[in-house]
Amino acid sequence: MTSHIRRAPAAPASQPQATLSYGQHFGPYVITGFAGSGATSYVYKARRRDRVEPVAIKVLHPHLVADATKRLKFYQEARIMMRMQHPNVARFHDIIEDGDTLAFVMEYIDGHTLEHWRALHSEQLDEATLGCVFVDVLRGLTAAHRQGVVHRDMKPANVMIAQIEGHYTAKIIDFGVARFMGEPLSESERTKIVGTAAYISPEEVVNPEEVCLASDIYSLGVMLYEAACGRRPFEGMEVRELMEAHARCAPDRPRQLNPGLSGGFEAVIMRTLEKRPDSRFGSAAEMIGAIEMALQGAYELEQAPMPGGEQEDAATAEWTRVATEVATQSRRRSVGAWLRRCVEAAISHLSSEPAHDDPAHFARRPADAVMPFR
Repeated sequence: MTSHIRRAPAAPASQPQATLSYGQHFGPYVITGFAGSGATSYVYKARRRDRVEPVAIKVLHPHLVADATKRLKFYQEARIMMRMQHPNVARFHDIIEDGDTLAFVMEYIDGHTLEHWRALHSEQLDEATLGCVFVDVLRGLTAAHRQGVVHRDMKPANVMIAQIEGHYTAKIIDFGVARFMGEPLSESERTKIVGTAAYISPEEVVNPEEVCLASDIYSLGVMLYEAACGRRPFEGMEVRELMEAHARCAPDRPRQLNPGLSGGFEAVIMRTLEKRPDSRFGSAAEMIGAIEMALQGAYELEQAPMPGGEQEDAATAEWTRVATEVATQSRRRSVGAWLRRCVEAAISHLSSEPAHDDPAHFARRPADAVMPFR
Protein backbone atom coordinates (compact mmCIF):
# COMPACT_ATOMS: atom_id res chain seq x y z
CA MET A 1 0.00 0.00 0.00
CA THR A 2 1.37 3.41 -0.88
CA SER A 3 1.26 6.56 1.20
CA HIS A 4 -0.63 9.65 0.19
CA ILE A 5 0.83 13.04 0.95
CA ARG A 6 -0.92 16.35 0.66
CA ARG A 7 0.60 19.77 1.26
CA ALA A 8 -1.07 21.57 4.13
CA PRO A 9 -3.10 24.68 3.24
CA ALA A 10 -0.81 27.55 2.30
CA ALA A 11 -0.48 30.57 4.52
CA PRO A 12 -2.27 33.73 3.44
CA ALA A 13 -0.51 35.48 0.57
CA SER A 14 -0.16 38.76 2.45
CA GLN A 15 2.91 38.65 4.66
CA PRO A 16 3.07 40.73 7.84
CA GLN A 17 5.23 43.81 7.68
CA ALA A 18 8.47 44.10 9.64
CA THR A 19 7.72 45.81 12.95
CA LEU A 20 11.20 46.92 14.00
CA SER A 21 13.27 49.52 12.19
CA TYR A 22 16.85 50.77 12.11
CA GLY A 23 17.85 52.66 15.27
CA GLN A 24 14.82 51.48 17.23
CA HIS A 25 15.38 50.44 20.84
CA PHE A 26 14.10 46.98 21.72
CA GLY A 27 14.68 46.03 25.33
CA PRO A 28 18.38 46.60 26.02
CA TYR A 29 19.16 46.34 22.29
CA VAL A 30 19.36 48.71 19.34
CA ILE A 31 18.27 47.48 15.90
CA THR A 32 21.07 47.95 13.35
CA GLY A 33 19.76 46.07 10.32
CA PHE A 34 17.47 43.45 8.82
CA ALA A 35 18.95 39.93 8.56
CA GLY A 36 16.19 37.81 7.03
CA SER A 37 12.70 36.39 7.28
CA GLY A 38 10.95 33.04 7.60
CA ALA A 39 7.45 31.63 7.62
CA THR A 40 6.83 32.64 11.23
CA SER A 41 9.48 35.20 12.13
CA TYR A 42 11.78 38.04 11.14
CA VAL A 43 15.45 38.19 12.10
CA TYR A 44 17.13 41.52 12.83
CA LYS A 45 20.74 42.48 13.37
CA ALA A 46 21.22 44.41 16.61
CA ARG A 47 23.61 45.21 19.43
CA ARG A 48 23.32 45.89 23.12
CA ARG A 49 23.27 49.59 23.86
CA ASP A 50 26.40 49.27 25.97
CA ARG A 51 28.35 47.06 23.54
CA VAL A 52 29.46 46.94 19.91
CA GLU A 53 29.30 43.18 19.25
CA PRO A 54 26.37 42.29 16.95
CA VAL A 55 23.59 39.88 17.87
CA ALA A 56 20.63 38.46 15.96
CA ILE A 57 17.07 38.94 17.25
CA LYS A 58 14.42 36.50 16.03
CA VAL A 59 10.94 38.03 16.36
CA LEU A 60 7.73 36.01 16.07
CA HIS A 61 5.32 37.57 13.57
CA PRO A 62 2.94 39.80 15.56
CA HIS A 63 -0.20 38.11 14.24
CA LEU A 64 1.09 34.75 15.57
CA VAL A 65 1.77 35.90 19.13
CA ALA A 66 -1.82 35.17 20.14
CA ASP A 67 -1.64 31.68 18.61
CA ALA A 68 -0.91 29.35 21.54
CA THR A 69 0.59 26.65 19.31
CA LYS A 70 2.96 29.06 17.54
CA ARG A 71 4.00 30.62 20.84
CA LEU A 72 4.70 27.18 22.27
CA LYS A 73 6.85 26.25 19.27
CA PHE A 74 8.74 29.53 19.58
CA TYR A 75 9.43 28.93 23.27
CA GLN A 76 10.42 25.35 22.42
CA GLU A 77 13.06 26.58 19.96
CA ALA A 78 14.44 28.96 22.58
CA ARG A 79 14.47 26.18 25.20
CA ILE A 80 16.33 23.87 22.83
CA MET A 81 18.96 26.48 21.96
CA MET A 82 19.42 27.31 25.64
CA ARG A 83 20.54 23.73 26.25
CA MET A 84 23.37 23.89 23.72
CA GLN A 85 26.50 25.97 24.15
CA HIS A 86 28.75 24.65 21.41
CA PRO A 87 31.03 26.36 18.84
CA ASN A 88 29.24 24.59 15.98
CA VAL A 89 25.73 25.66 17.04
CA ALA A 90 24.38 29.23 17.02
CA ARG A 91 24.53 30.41 20.63
CA PHE A 92 21.42 31.51 22.54
CA HIS A 93 21.62 34.75 24.58
CA ASP A 94 18.28 36.00 25.84
CA ILE A 95 14.50 35.95 25.48
CA ILE A 96 12.40 39.12 25.38
CA GLU A 97 8.68 39.72 25.83
CA ASP A 98 7.87 43.37 25.20
CA GLY A 99 4.13 44.04 25.00
CA ASP A 100 2.83 42.12 21.98
CA THR A 101 6.34 41.28 20.78
CA LEU A 102 7.96 37.93 21.50
CA ALA A 103 11.60 37.42 20.53
CA PHE A 104 14.82 35.71 21.45
CA VAL A 105 18.38 36.88 21.03
CA MET A 106 21.12 34.70 19.62
CA GLU A 107 24.57 34.82 18.12
CA TYR A 108 24.90 36.84 14.92
CA ILE A 109 26.85 34.79 12.38
CA ASP A 110 28.63 36.94 9.82
CA GLY A 111 29.01 34.49 6.96
CA HIS A 112 27.24 32.55 4.23
CA THR A 113 24.88 29.61 4.17
CA LEU A 114 26.53 26.34 3.20
CA GLU A 115 24.82 26.47 -0.20
CA HIS A 116 26.14 29.97 -0.96
CA TRP A 117 29.59 29.24 0.45
CA ARG A 118 29.84 26.07 -1.63
CA ALA A 119 29.01 28.04 -4.78
CA LEU A 120 31.69 30.61 -3.96
CA HIS A 121 34.37 27.95 -3.41
CA SER A 122 33.23 25.24 -5.82
CA GLU A 123 36.66 24.83 -7.43
CA GLN A 124 38.33 24.30 -4.05
CA LEU A 125 35.85 21.91 -2.50
CA ASP A 126 37.72 18.66 -2.77
CA GLU A 127 37.03 15.63 -0.63
CA ALA A 128 39.20 16.74 2.27
CA THR A 129 37.63 20.20 2.45
CA LEU A 130 34.14 18.74 2.43
CA GLY A 131 35.26 16.42 5.19
CA CYS A 132 36.26 19.40 7.32
CA VAL A 133 32.96 21.20 6.73
CA PHE A 134 30.82 18.20 7.57
CA VAL A 135 32.88 17.20 10.60
CA ASP A 136 32.09 20.67 11.99
CA VAL A 137 28.38 20.14 11.30
CA LEU A 138 28.53 16.67 12.85
CA ARG A 139 30.14 18.06 15.99
CA GLY A 140 27.22 20.47 16.28
CA LEU A 141 24.79 17.60 15.74
CA THR A 142 26.59 15.58 18.40
CA ALA A 143 25.95 18.40 20.88
CA ALA A 144 22.26 18.50 19.92
CA HIS A 145 21.83 14.74 20.02
CA ARG A 146 23.45 14.52 23.45
CA GLN A 147 20.62 16.75 24.67
CA GLY A 148 18.11 14.40 23.04
CA VAL A 149 17.28 16.96 20.34
CA VAL A 150 16.54 15.93 16.76
CA HIS A 151 16.83 18.93 14.39
CA ARG A 152 14.42 17.56 11.71
CA ASP A 153 15.35 20.17 9.10
CA MET A 154 19.02 19.74 8.28
CA LYS A 155 19.70 21.41 4.92
CA PRO A 156 22.35 23.77 3.45
CA ALA A 157 20.26 26.84 4.34
CA ASN A 158 20.45 25.86 8.02
CA VAL A 159 24.24 25.67 8.14
CA MET A 160 26.27 28.87 8.25
CA ILE A 161 29.96 29.12 7.36
CA ALA A 162 31.80 31.95 9.11
CA GLN A 163 35.43 32.95 9.30
CA ILE A 164 36.42 33.11 12.96
CA GLU A 165 39.98 33.92 14.02
CA GLY A 166 41.27 33.10 10.55
CA HIS A 167 39.52 29.74 10.33
CA TYR A 168 36.28 28.70 8.67
CA THR A 169 33.73 27.34 11.11
CA ALA A 170 30.38 25.69 10.31
CA LYS A 171 27.44 26.38 12.64
CA ILE A 172 23.96 24.86 12.74
CA ILE A 173 21.07 27.32 12.92
CA ASP A 174 17.25 27.29 13.02
CA PHE A 175 15.80 24.75 15.46
CA GLY A 176 12.27 25.89 14.63
CA VAL A 177 10.91 22.37 13.99
CA ALA A 178 13.29 20.51 16.31
CA ARG A 179 11.95 18.41 19.16
CA PHE A 180 13.13 16.53 22.22
CA MET A 181 13.10 12.80 21.56
CA GLY A 182 11.79 11.97 25.02
CA GLU A 183 8.64 14.06 24.68
CA PRO A 184 5.49 12.39 23.31
CA LEU A 185 4.18 13.40 19.90
CA SER A 186 1.15 15.64 19.82
CA GLU A 187 -1.84 14.72 17.65
CA SER A 188 -0.74 17.38 15.18
CA GLU A 189 2.77 15.93 14.98
CA ARG A 190 1.32 12.52 14.21
CA THR A 191 -0.57 13.87 11.21
CA LYS A 192 2.01 16.30 9.81
CA ILE A 193 5.17 15.73 7.83
CA VAL A 194 7.56 18.51 8.76
CA GLY A 195 10.75 19.53 7.03
CA THR A 196 12.19 20.21 3.61
CA ALA A 197 11.18 17.71 0.94
CA ALA A 198 14.57 17.74 -0.82
CA TYR A 199 16.37 16.59 2.36
CA ILE A 200 13.63 14.73 4.25
CA SER A 201 14.29 11.36 5.88
CA PRO A 202 12.31 8.21 4.93
CA GLU A 203 10.87 7.83 8.42
CA GLU A 204 9.61 11.42 8.46
CA VAL A 205 7.59 10.50 5.37
CA VAL A 206 6.51 7.03 6.46
CA ASN A 207 5.93 7.16 10.21
CA PRO A 208 6.58 10.11 12.57
CA GLU A 209 6.92 7.70 15.51
CA GLU A 210 10.17 6.46 13.95
CA VAL A 211 11.79 9.89 13.54
CA CYS A 212 14.98 9.76 15.56
CA LEU A 213 18.52 11.09 15.79
CA ALA A 214 19.44 9.00 12.74
CA SER A 215 16.95 11.06 10.74
CA ASP A 216 19.34 14.01 10.96
CA ILE A 217 22.13 11.72 9.71
CA TYR A 218 20.07 10.93 6.60
CA SER A 219 19.39 14.61 5.85
CA LEU A 220 23.07 15.38 6.37
CA GLY A 221 23.87 12.55 3.97
CA VAL A 222 21.71 14.19 1.30
CA MET A 223 23.65 17.41 1.89
CA LEU A 224 26.98 15.59 1.61
CA TYR A 225 25.84 13.81 -1.57
CA GLU A 226 24.85 17.16 -3.08
CA ALA A 227 28.13 18.82 -2.10
CA ALA A 228 30.22 15.94 -3.48
CA CYS A 229 28.23 15.28 -6.66
CA GLY A 230 26.85 18.68 -7.63
CA ARG A 231 23.24 17.58 -7.29
CA ARG A 232 20.94 15.91 -4.78
CA PRO A 233 20.08 12.18 -4.91
CA PHE A 234 16.58 12.95 -6.19
CA GLU A 235 15.67 15.98 -8.30
CA GLY A 236 13.20 17.12 -10.95
CA MET A 237 10.15 15.77 -9.13
CA GLU A 238 7.04 17.17 -7.55
CA VAL A 239 7.03 17.33 -3.77
CA ARG A 240 4.97 14.16 -3.33
CA GLU A 241 7.17 12.18 -5.74
CA LEU A 242 10.29 13.55 -4.09
CA MET A 243 9.27 12.36 -0.64
CA GLU A 244 8.22 8.97 -2.01
CA ALA A 245 11.68 8.67 -3.60
CA HIS A 246 13.39 9.37 -0.28
CA ALA A 247 11.21 6.74 1.35
CA ARG A 248 11.68 3.97 -1.23
CA CYS A 249 14.03 4.65 -4.15
CA ALA A 250 17.76 4.04 -4.51
CA PRO A 251 19.97 6.98 -5.57
CA ASP A 252 22.74 6.80 -8.16
CA ARG A 253 26.09 5.98 -6.61
CA PRO A 254 28.12 9.17 -6.01
CA ARG A 255 31.10 7.96 -8.08
CA GLN A 256 28.83 7.66 -11.10
CA LEU A 257 28.42 11.43 -10.89
CA ASN A 258 31.87 12.30 -9.57
CA PRO A 259 34.46 9.66 -10.55
CA GLY A 260 37.08 11.55 -8.55
CA LEU A 261 35.57 10.48 -5.24
CA SER A 262 37.36 7.77 -3.31
CA GLY A 263 35.61 4.51 -2.57
CA GLY A 264 35.75 5.27 1.14
CA PHE A 265 34.08 8.64 0.81
CA GLU A 266 31.37 7.13 -1.37
CA ALA A 267 30.84 4.39 1.22
CA VAL A 268 30.33 7.02 3.93
CA ILE A 269 27.73 8.85 1.83
CA MET A 270 25.87 5.66 0.90
CA ARG A 271 25.67 4.51 4.49
CA THR A 272 24.01 7.77 5.54
CA LEU A 273 21.35 7.21 2.87
CA GLU A 274 20.23 3.79 4.08
CA LYS A 275 16.45 3.67 4.30
CA ARG A 276 16.45 1.99 7.72
CA PRO A 277 17.68 4.26 10.55
CA ASP A 278 19.54 1.40 12.26
CA SER A 279 21.54 0.77 9.08
CA ARG A 280 23.04 4.27 9.11
CA PHE A 281 25.82 5.41 11.39
CA GLY A 282 24.95 4.84 15.01
CA SER A 283 25.76 8.44 15.93
CA ALA A 284 27.14 11.69 14.56
CA ALA A 285 30.39 10.94 16.39
CA GLU A 286 30.67 7.57 14.60
CA MET A 287 30.22 9.33 11.26
CA ILE A 288 33.03 11.75 12.17
CA GLY A 289 35.33 8.78 12.65
CA ALA A 290 34.25 7.28 9.31
CA ILE A 291 34.94 10.55 7.44
CA GLU A 292 38.40 10.80 9.00
CA MET A 293 39.14 7.20 8.07
CA ALA A 294 37.92 7.83 4.51
CA LEU A 295 40.24 10.84 4.18
CA GLN A 296 43.12 8.59 5.23
CA GLY A 297 42.11 5.89 2.76
CA ALA A 298 41.18 3.50 5.54
CA TYR A 299 37.41 3.37 5.08
CA GLU A 300 36.80 0.98 2.19
CA LEU A 301 33.68 -1.17 2.41
CA GLU A 302 32.56 -4.06 0.28
CA GLN A 303 29.93 -3.23 -2.31
CA ALA A 304 26.70 -3.16 -0.31
CA PRO A 305 23.14 -3.23 -1.66
CA MET A 306 21.94 0.16 -2.79
CA PRO A 307 19.92 2.01 -0.14
CA GLY A 308 16.25 1.54 -0.88
CA GLY A 309 13.74 -1.20 -1.20
CA GLU A 310 12.12 -1.09 -4.60
CA GLN A 311 14.27 -1.51 -7.43
CA GLU A 312 11.03 20.82 -5.26
CA ASP A 313 10.84 23.00 -3.26
CA ALA A 314 13.74 23.72 -0.86
CA ALA A 315 11.58 25.44 1.74
CA THR A 316 10.60 24.01 5.09
CA ALA A 317 6.92 23.05 4.98
CA GLU A 318 4.25 20.78 6.43
CA TRP A 319 2.28 18.11 4.61
CA THR A 320 -0.80 16.31 5.85
CA ARG A 321 -0.80 12.52 6.16
CA VAL A 322 -4.05 11.27 4.65
CA ALA A 323 -3.14 7.60 4.95
CA THR A 324 -1.18 6.34 7.91
CA GLU A 325 -0.86 2.73 6.77
CA VAL A 326 2.03 2.65 4.31
CA ALA A 327 4.38 0.12 2.88
CA THR A 328 7.61 -0.15 4.88
CA GLN A 329 10.91 -1.85 4.28
CA SER A 330 11.16 -5.44 5.42
CA ARG A 331 12.65 -5.70 8.88
CA ARG A 332 14.08 -9.15 8.35
CA ARG A 333 17.81 -9.55 8.08
CA SER A 334 19.99 -12.61 7.79
CA VAL A 335 21.95 -13.70 10.86
CA GLY A 336 25.21 -13.56 8.89
CA ALA A 337 24.70 -9.93 7.85
CA TRP A 338 23.73 -9.01 11.41
CA LEU A 339 26.87 -10.61 12.85
CA ARG A 340 29.07 -8.90 10.24
CA ARG A 341 27.65 -5.49 11.27
CA CYS A 342 28.31 -6.26 14.94
CA VAL A 343 31.93 -7.21 14.22
CA GLU A 344 32.47 -4.11 12.06
CA ALA A 345 31.00 -1.90 14.78
CA ALA A 346 33.21 -3.48 17.45
CA ILE A 347 36.35 -3.08 15.33
CA SER A 348 35.46 0.52 14.54
CA HIS A 349 34.87 1.27 18.24
CA LEU A 350 38.12 -0.33 19.36
CA SER A 351 40.26 1.24 16.65
CA SER A 352 38.90 4.80 16.80
CA GLU A 353 39.93 7.51 19.24
CA PRO A 354 37.34 7.79 22.02
CA ALA A 355 37.15 11.58 22.40
CA HIS A 356 36.13 13.27 19.14
CA ASP A 357 35.17 16.45 20.99
CA ASP A 358 38.78 17.26 21.90
CA PRO A 359 39.67 20.41 19.89
CA ALA A 360 43.27 19.24 19.65
CA HIS A 361 42.07 16.07 17.93
CA PHE A 362 40.50 18.09 15.13
CA ALA A 363 43.51 20.39 14.89
CA ARG A 364 45.49 17.32 13.75
CA ARG A 365 43.13 16.46 10.89
CA PRO A 366 44.95 16.04 7.55
CA ALA A 367 42.36 18.24 5.85
CA ASP A 368 43.60 21.33 7.73
CA ALA A 369 46.09 21.93 4.93
CA VAL A 370 43.33 22.24 2.34
CA MET A 371 41.09 24.98 3.70
CA PRO A 372 41.60 26.96 6.93
CA PHE A 373 39.16 25.00 9.08
CA ARG A 374 39.89 24.32 12.70
